[in-house]
Amino acid sequence: MSENNPKNTVKVTIPFSFKGVDHEPSCVIDLDAFIMGDQDIEAIFHVVASQNSIGNYSYEYEVLESSKKIFSEPTGIAHEFINNDGFDLEGFKQKHSEEGVFEKLQAIASQILAIDNLADEQHSLVKQALQQAYKIGVENAKEKKEEPLMPDFGGF
Repeated sequence: MSENNPKNTVKVTIPFSFKGVDHEPSCVIDLDAFIMGDQDIEAIFHVVASQNSIGNYSYEYEVLESSKKIFSEPTGIAHEFINNDGFDLEGFKQKHSEEGVFEKLQAIASQILAIDNLADEQHSLVKQALQQAYKIGVENAKEKKEEPLMPDFGGF
């Protein structure tokens, strides 16, 4: 994330009752850091538990895992991905990735083409060209990773 983009966070609360006592453990998740670990949405249970001193091997944790997660107080683009079913982590990851690519393309446009705002409609063709070039670069990188390496036997 660049300095002018806000941090992406969301508050997660998991209310549950254990031994007749109501609990509402919660914590604020830094989504930018969370997605770096390539975790799924279920990993949030562990984060909430650890932030609220609930042991991973306790009965309390088992009840926590079976409870509904409530997402609130989003910052950044996270607000776009809260819905009645919870939080669309995969959608967030996709949009986060696209924004990261756009920041890179904007840097190229600024440095090489002197375009300060690639999002302006007047620069739509340049933006499309840069996006296409980026996409081809990513595809080529994937192809190179998938190609088996042939050993060099020094002319034998």
